[in-house]
Amino acid sequence: MTAVYPSYGNVFVQDHDASNKLVIDFARNLSKFPINRYCQVVPVKKTSGLYLVMTVEEAGRILDTTLANFIWYDGDPWPEPESGTESFQWLAFNCKRYSPGFKMGNLTVEQATWDILAQHASIKARQAMTARTQLAVTAATTAGNYDATHTADITAISGVTGKWDVSTTARQDIRRSITHAIKKVRDDTLSAVDTEDMRLVISDNLAGAMSQTQEIVDMVKQSPDAIKYIEGQLGPNAAFNLPPRLYGVDVVIEDTRKVTSMKGATRAVSGIFPTTSALLCSRPGGLVGLEGGPNFSSVVVFAQEEMVAEKLDDRNNRRVLGRVVDTVDAKLAAPASAFLFTNCQA
Repeated sequence: MTAVYPSYGNVFVQDHDASNKLVIDFARNLSKFPINRYCQVVPVKKTSGLYLVMTVEEAGRILDTTLANFIWYDGDPWPEPESGTESFQWLAFNCKRYSPGFKMGNLTVEQATWDILAQHASIKARQAMTARTQLAVTAATTAGNYDATHTADITAISGVTGKWDVSTTARQDIRRSITHAIKKVRDDTLSAVDTEDMRLVISDNLAGAMSQTQEIVDMVKQSPDAIKYIEGQLGPNAAFNLPPRLYGVDVVIEDTRKVTSMKGATRAVSGIFPTTSALLCSRPGGLVGLEGGPNFSSVVVFAQEEMVAEKLDDRNNRRVLGRVVDTVDAKLAAPASAFLFTNCQA
């Protein structure tokens, strides 16, 4: 080290205490991951099993507006039905155990001036939640998981003349698309899915493009809350000038990011939700569903073991091993209650 003359900046040993042990870490609260707003977690006892999917035609089958086939005249034998049963199918889930982890030497742990183990446990919990988001988004945006009538290129929907990012007040392409999907969900669930249970899930990229369209700009301008939109006072979507609800459904902006580069390589970051797709789905009730109960949440995470943090003192090798265990499977469990839009923007 080169000899220097004393000054205010070199007459003491710099250490962490000088900043009151400040730690800069971009830690996202696990409860604030967008997946919690459109996906339901169902606890299960086994890692694999079956869930029952019922069709819904029989509950709404009315063959005659006069209900003639249901009439039971006094004194006559009951008009015994030919069948009257509903069809069903068994589908399988298979939870896999995912475990992001870390290892650290005892000397590193002992000499760190902050709680380095707790911080890395938090990092791995966030990594596990990001991984869970990837599973759910993959299941929800795979067109092959849907009936052909529940997914469509935007421009193939009747009345829609262009993509969402160029929609105008006159064309109303965004509104027409959402209305088409809501009607399809109601048709195929016999209106069991209420509009207030529906979510429109979009990427922040698409949200930004939508907010600049004439259709959305004019809607915001005509709103009595226009000034609040500009000031960013109306909910989590205010940064994109999008209301919390759009055409009757809650808007969820899925902005979760993933790092796709190896450690040490050039940093590569991308959004998990596709930028050109949008998902209309159902998420009734709370975040956690009931095992064995009826459910029509579109996207379900079956969880046999959920976000368990563990630490192992490896005394033989003088190190600490830490991990978060998440044993889950993500399924598009009720595709009839969802609609996948594709090709939403250029």
